Amino acid sequence: MRKIAYILSFVMLPLVAMAGDIKYTRPVLTLKNDTLIVEFSMSVEDVRVNSEQTYAFTPVLREGKNYYAMPPVVVTGKNGDYKMRRQERKMARRFGFDNPFVVIHGRQENREDVVRYQASVPYQAWMDHASMILLQEGKECCEVDLLDITVIEPDVAVETPALPVEFEVCDPCKEMVSFLTPKEEPLKVRSEQSTLYIEFPVGKTAFDANYKNNRSELQKMKEILDPLEDGDLVTFKSINVCGYSSPDGSVRTNDRVATQRAESFALNLKGGYNFPKEVLHVTSAGEDWETLVKMLEEDQPAYAEKALAVIQKYDNLDVREARLKSTLGMATYRTMMNQYYPRLRRLSVSVDYEVREVLNSEAARLIYTNPKLLSLQEMYRVAGMYQPGTKEYKEVYEIAANTYPEDVTANINAASANIISGDFKKAASYMDKVKDDSRAFNNLGVLAWLSGNTEAAKEWFQKAASVEPEKANANLKKMVPYENAVQK
Repeated sequence: MRKIAYILSFVMLPLVAMAGDIKYTRPVLTLKNDTLIVEFSMSVEDVRVNSEQTYAFTPVLREGKNYYAMPPVVVTGKNGDYKMRRQERKMARRFGFDNPFVVIHGRQENREDVVRYQASVPYQAWMDHASMILLQEGKECCEVDLLDITVIEPDVAVETPALPVEFEVCDPCKEMVSFLTPKEEPLKVRSEQSTLYIEFPVGKTAFDANYKNNRSELQKMKEILDPLEDGDLVTFKSINVCGYSSPDGSVRTNDRVATQRAESFALNLKGGYNFPKEVLHVTSAGEDWETLVKMLEEDQPAYAEKALAVIQKYDNLDVREARLKSTLGMATYRTMMNQYYPRLRRLSVSVDYEVREVLNSEAARLIYTNPKLLSLQEMYRVAGMYQPGTKEYKEVYEIAANTYPEDVTANINAASANIISGDFKKAASYMDKVKDDSRAFNNLGVLAWLSGNTEAAKEWFQKAASVEPEKANANLKKMVPYENAVQK
């Protein structure tokens, strides 16, 4: 048992009067770090004072010649604030307290007689065998053995490492994130499409670039073809021009006009570019009833139900057009014709080509001018020219993901580059596209860790262990210093 039993060797205060019996509970001692906490309850119910009397009850720990005095409990009959006497002040200075624990004004009818006492004292080894006494005006009024000291293990101040700061280069992330290797693309085959709303004078089929809005429509093709004419990067495999017409007029006439207009445009196209004549193909889809049906179903004009019923009923296209006019009436038919038919008359152009493998120097230029000509492998070789965390490094991975938005590898790698660069929100936007793919689990764990959610991070890393066991397990070990941090 650890007891507190010692003899005081300081000057006793002069005895003025004897108070009544003091009752108190056996003190409870708790050791926390280097502080001993003393707790007990004291009753001063039987202490009676007149207007001239004051009693101070001072708890003292003692063992042999060692002692430690704690703030006194004072019962006074005097009015006004209590001021400690000289001997009390001397003791207070020695043991580090400024005021009594409590001052009870003994003549008040509603005074609180039970004191729940608590004091914290600097722990010393002799206190393990100490007892406690109360000094009543300098005279020992009682002594009690103490219970064992309850020891609370000292708080070990383990500082949780600070998390990486957003918008600053995340050095630890360089080893934590996933960079996936893309599938090889030995033959880079590309296909691009454009819809051109080329206009022709009524009854004419010859293409005129200067007619109405044709120049701006032609620009769409220039934006596709001009970059492909740069050097010897591209081999054209097929250029298909397909003409569409609206249903006004006979089927035979519309098919002929659509074909001739497509041929005229294709010849103009061939004259402006250096691709073999044999790759150019012209076809006609004739009257485009299918697109008309879609537009009516989407827009639902007032006449849509009647028009759709006629279209569904008649297979003969010339008969169908005639029934539309008679069923809707010419005024309504003309409204439909003006609203929808111009969008049916168009050219659909597709360009199929192959791109040769490029040198790193070519890739470094194309990544900013025409990235669709590069494979992911070629793009990532460009990224390798820059230090992780730099603006250029991040840009290359972002261009790759924007060029191949449905590619899981491209999105995960773009997220990794942004994590390293400190743009955690942008990284999360890439990860959100592929969060259901198991290859994304490791990066999702890194993002959870960066947000302060260590538990969620550990769950993601545990899932990722089946995909990237070495990296995931290493990341799990990195979570240990953060496990006791407040979770978000």
